[in-house]
Amino acid sequence: MTMNKFRSLFSNPFKKGTKLYSIFKLKCPKCHEGDLFLNKNPYNLKDLDKMPKRCVVCGEDFYRETGFYYGAMMISHATTTLIAVIVHLTVFHFYGWAIAPNLISLLTILIFSFPLVFRSSRAIWLNVFVKYDPTKK
Repeated sequence: MTMNKFRSLFSNPFKKGTKLYSIFKLKCPKCHEGDLFLNKNPYNLKDLDKMPKRCVVCGEDFYRETGFYYGAMMISHATTTLIAVIVHLTVFHFYGWAIAPNLISLLTILIFSFPLVFRSSRAIWLNVFVKYDPTKK
């Protein structure tokens, strides 16, 4: 990797063509144009997990095989654990070992962050296996 390419990679990690762009924008990891989910609103729980079978722009298969997204559960578990540790440490700083503030704050944050964690975990898992191709449009 040349130094210019190395610098450009870290100058804007959220620009189109990076994994972070695809994950945070919930876009197809192959073309960065098509949407990963049919409904952009993650809090519409009826359509929370609805994904097109293929990218409408480049045709990338989002359902590679049966059970493909089981790996996304592991990413979701790790993300939820990280959130729980951060919430617990923050609440512990103010309330100590009191169980009620810990449970109330943790459950509230986890319930409201669930749709975001669910979708981002799927996006991360798909990005592990698919490389960006700027020619696919």
